[in-house]
Amino acid sequence: MKKLALFAIIVLIFGTMSPSLVNHAYGQNDPSILLRIAVQADKQIVNQLDKKYENKIPNNINILYDKGHRAVKSLDQSLSNNDIEKAKQDFLLAMNSFMQISRIISQSSEKIVVNVPVNTNQNFESKIDRIEKYVKTLESISQKHNKIDQNKDEFTKAYSLIKQIRNQINSNENPSDNISELNNLMNSIKKEIRNSIAEKQSKTIKNFFEKFLSQIDQKLMEAKDLDREQIGIDKANELILEIRELLSKNQINDAKKVYSELKVVLKDIGISVKIT
Repeated sequence: MKKLALFAIIVLIFGTMSPSLVNHAYGQNDPSILLRIAVQADKQIVNQLDKKYENKIPNNINILYDKGHRAVKSLDQSLSNNDIEKAKQDFLLAMNSFMQISRIISQSSEKIVVNVPVNTNQNFESKIDRIEKYVKTLESISQKHNKIDQNKDEFTKAYSLIKQIRNQINSNENPSDNISELNNLMNSIKKEIRNSIAEKQSKTIKNFFEKFLSQIDQKLMEAKDLDREQIGIDKANELILEIRELLSKNQINDAKKVYSELKVVLKDIGISVKIT
């Protein structure tokens, strides 16, 4: 169980999903971890899409995400029904979809340009359909993070604007102003959700690091009693202090870099630490 929890933390900290990690999770005895990993991967993909495309997600990626998101929901239901084999199939389907999206994003070297003409009702309808789908995605994320009550009024206003825009389209009126207001509203909601997710992730990462560093502290004291190289021990202690200071300033990426240096020092003085 603890190794599985560590797997989820690794996905959270380093933002990576690879076939080997997925296969590792798939082969575990505790199927409940599959749902936690799949949900975390779902959140990561939403964050990546949000940063890369905002509400202009290409259709092929939308199809892949919908496929993966439905598989996550099916996974939850399969576990509730104690259908372990079906749950594992759902897990692999979800992770395969999310990994395909990650590859598409990482391989994209050109900026995605979406030209939306503003002169026809058909183009307006297509655009508002995409925006409404994006609103629903944000609402779903907000619910998962228990932020729906906080954002309730904003989502109510968003759906009201969508209704107004559709009425304008049907009346051959220009809805550009309302669309612009709706986009601004979505950006505001998106920012609130992103800050909330970042805060939770930061707390999780800090707790992980602190637990790990506490174990390293203990190992260093044991190494000192065993007359290990004092220079290496002193260097490791300095790096631990630096990591804790960076974490206190919420400089997570810098803390990761110093931690990489710490691992080299620990290896040189013969210390190996595993999360227990």
